[in-house]
This record gives sequence, C-alpha cells and structure tokens, in this order.
Amino acid sequence: MKTPFSEGFFAVLCWVWSIALHAGTPMEGTIQNLRSELPAVRVRAAGELGRIGDRSAVPALIGALASPDKDLRREAARALGTLRDPRAVPALIRILDDRDRNVRFYAASALGQIRDVRASKALLAALNDPEWNVRDQVAWALHEIRDPTVIEKLVDALAAPRADVPHIVWILKGFEPERVVPAVERLVRSSDTAVRLRAVTVLAGWKAPESRRALEAALGDADARIRRIAIEALAEIGGDGLRKRIAALARTDPDPTVRKASLTALQHLMRERGLAGYWNFDDPPGSATVQDVSGGGNDGENRGCVTVPGKVGRGLRFAKGRYVELGQPPGLPVAQQPFTVLAWARSETPTGVVVARGGAWCGFSLYFKDGVPKFGIHRFRDGPTYIAAASAKAVGDWVHLAGVVRKDRIELYVNGELAATAKTKGFLPSNCGQGMEIGFDTANSPAEITDNFEGVIDEVKFYSKALTPDEIAKEFRDSRD
Repeated sequence: MKTPFSEGFFAVLCWVWSIALHAGTPMEGTIQNLRSELPAVRVRAAGELGRIGDRSAVPALIGALASPDKDLRREAARALGTLRDPRAVPALIRILDDRDRNVRFYAASALGQIRDVRASKALLAALNDPEWNVRDQVAWALHEIRDPTVIEKLVDALAAPRADVPHIVWILKGFEPERVVPAVERLVRSSDTAVRLRAVTVLAGWKAPESRRALEAALGDADARIRRIAIEALAEIGGDGLRKRIAALARTDPDPTVRKASLTALQHLMRERGLAGYWNFDDPPGSATVQDVSGGGNDGENRGCVTVPGKVGRGLRFAKGRYVELGQPPGLPVAQQPFTVLAWARSETPTGVVVARGGAWCGFSLYFKDGVPKFGIHRFRDGPTYIAAASAKAVGDWVHLAGVVRKDRIELYVNGELAATAKTKGFLPSNCGQGMEIGFDTANSPAEITDNFEGVIDEVKFYSKALTPDEIAKEFRDSRD
C-alpha cells in the first residue's frame, strides 16, 4: 500500500535520478521535469526554474500554464513572476480567470512584477474577482504598473454600486494628484450620496492643493459625513480663505460631529499661523466659561457679560463691573518676544480697556481714551510708558484694532491700516505679575487707564509673533463682513 510518505520519497528519488540523468545540463533537466508523470516532480521543477532565474525557461513555463494540474499552473505563474519576462504577459492574462483562486492570485502577482501595461485592461476586469485575496493582489499589480490610461476607468468603477472602494482608492493614490483630481471631481457632483462620499474620500487621501477646490465644494454637501471628511482634509491642505468658511461651520452646522471637526480644523489652521489664543465669544448664551477656540487652553471666566450679536456670530456686551478674566494664561507668553493682540470693538463711551495684561511695572493695554484708539506698554517699574495713539476718534461704530510689539517699537493698526507707532527699547522683560482681562483692567494700568469698556467686543486674538502689515490687513478683511 502506498502512503503519502512513500509517494513523497519516491518523487524525491525521481528528482535526483532526473538531475543525474541530465548531468552537465541542469537547466535542461529541470525543464524536462515539467513533463514528468509525477505531479510532485512537475511542481518542484517549476519552482526550481523560478529560483534558478534563467529566462531561457520562460517558454516551457508558459506552456505549463496550460496544464490540467492546478498546482503546476500555480507554481509556473509564480516562477514567471520571479523571472519578469514580458513574453509571459499574454499567457498570464489568460489565467486571470482560472478556475483556481491560487492560480489567479499568482497570475496577478506575476503581472505586477513584470509591470507591463498590456495587462492593465485584464487586471481592471479582475478587480471584480469574488475572492478578496485575488482582488488585493490585482490592486497591487495595478498599483505597480501605474498605467495612467486606467484612471478614468477606475473612477467609473468607483461609481458602481458594488465597487471595491478600498482597493480602487488605494490604486488611485498611486498616481499624481494632478492626474486623478479632474476625473474624481465630477463624482463630487453626483446625485448619489454614496458616490460623493467615495469621491471625497479619494480627494482627501492626498491632502494635496489640487484637491482643494472640490473639497471646498463638498463643505456644502447635504451629507454630514462628506462635510466632515472635507473639513479634516482641508485642515491639512491649508491655504488662504479657509478659516472663515470653517469657522462658520463650527458655529452654525446642524450636525454636532461636523461642528466638532470644524473646531478641531480651525485650531489646527490657527496654530500653524502662530495663533496662541482666540476668544470668539460664540459660547452658548449664559455660559460662565469663555472658551479659547485656538486649542491653546487659555479659557476665561465670564464675569457678567451678556451674549449679543457680534461682528462675526456672537459677541459680548461689556459694562461697569462686567468683563472676562483670563488670569495668568500659561499659553500666552509675552516675555522677551514679539506678539500681537487684536479685537473688534464697538465702544459706546469714549474711554475703556479692550484687552490688558499686567500693570504699572510691566504689561500692555489696548484701549480707547477720549474716543481715540491706543496701544501702550510698560517695561519696567521706573521706566517710561510707550504709547501709540491713533489720530482720529472711533466711537459708536465697529472698529478693528491690532497692537503689535516688536523688538524696537510698538504699532497700532486701525481697520487694517497702520495708525501709529512708538519707538521702544526692547520687548517686555517678563510675563507680568498681574493678570489678563478683556473689557477691563483690574490692576494698576500699564498705560493710562483701567476703566471698564462699555459696548460690544468680539473676535479677540493673541498671536505669539509680530504679524506683518499684510497679515493684519488680511485679519481685518477676513472678518469684517
């Protein structure tokens, strides 16, 4: 009686005998073994021909692809992939629809190793293979070949009801964005939500500037998932004009997951630009906490201010005894460095503090006095006060103010334009011993006044750098409407 062991042992003996018979011509002997009566010898020969690496075996291996023995077809396909000879491409294409899944797998693998564009059309069809492992290898092969003529067909396939989305997306990501984005953009306008979702997923995968136009269009999509994916991708892409659009979604989008994603994206965009603190006063009415939406964690305490319509979204109404206390915010260092503080303000009285930190020993203040916007700093207890004062009054209407501390001067900007400057002898020497407030100065003043602001303040920002004149003008333009 034959046993598996005896059959295997006999096959090995036959293999050794065959090699001995063809001594001096090992390649010819191994090729001859492809026609052995023993299946194990044939399969072993195919594997050995792949390991030898001699392309003279390619015709014999191509012939073996037509064998009724599925194991031999499998090993022949594997060997042809190792040899990477383009002559094998037509035969490998033919067995992409072999009845055995392992044969199909190694046919796709071999075509991916050969990287011949003649296989592209057949591999595209094989993306519909019922076996996931085969589709995975087919996707890898298309990824390796990188034939740009398949892009449009892949995009068409992406719109099919039963599309293998993960594999298609992965293949498309192997191409340069400028080749793929125009083809995918048309799907963003599809009436089918699932198709739009797939398209936005592809565009988001690159995080490339070429995708920005279509992703911005997706911000208005009816589906919350699509809006969220577009927001997250745009945060990585960056660029001018995004913050205003995303900030609006953070305030008004009906879906809480989209609002959360918008806020996270906004924080990412702001941190990249050096924004260390941002209080937009869009907190729920009656909230005791004024959130720092920059993500810096510099939240404040609302001490009696009332929520009202602001310059952008909501604002806070300030009055006597009503202000925002920020304390000693660790994320807003001012010592020995440039910084910029900005705010929209609509003052109802001639005099009042918009934003202040510190006191008469060391600090800064952005304020109105006698109707005139001013920005001042004090560096040392016995040193002078430096003040940049505008030349025109600005009471009763919304006005955008920016105070900038540079190494040798301070600057005041009103509505995006430089209004005044004052020479100084350096930065603030410390982070100030007294706290920071919006709408009041609870300590002795680093400039001229400590009076409560009476009116509405909105969009207070603190940058840990000195913004350029162009950047300040842009801050004004982006938030004035």
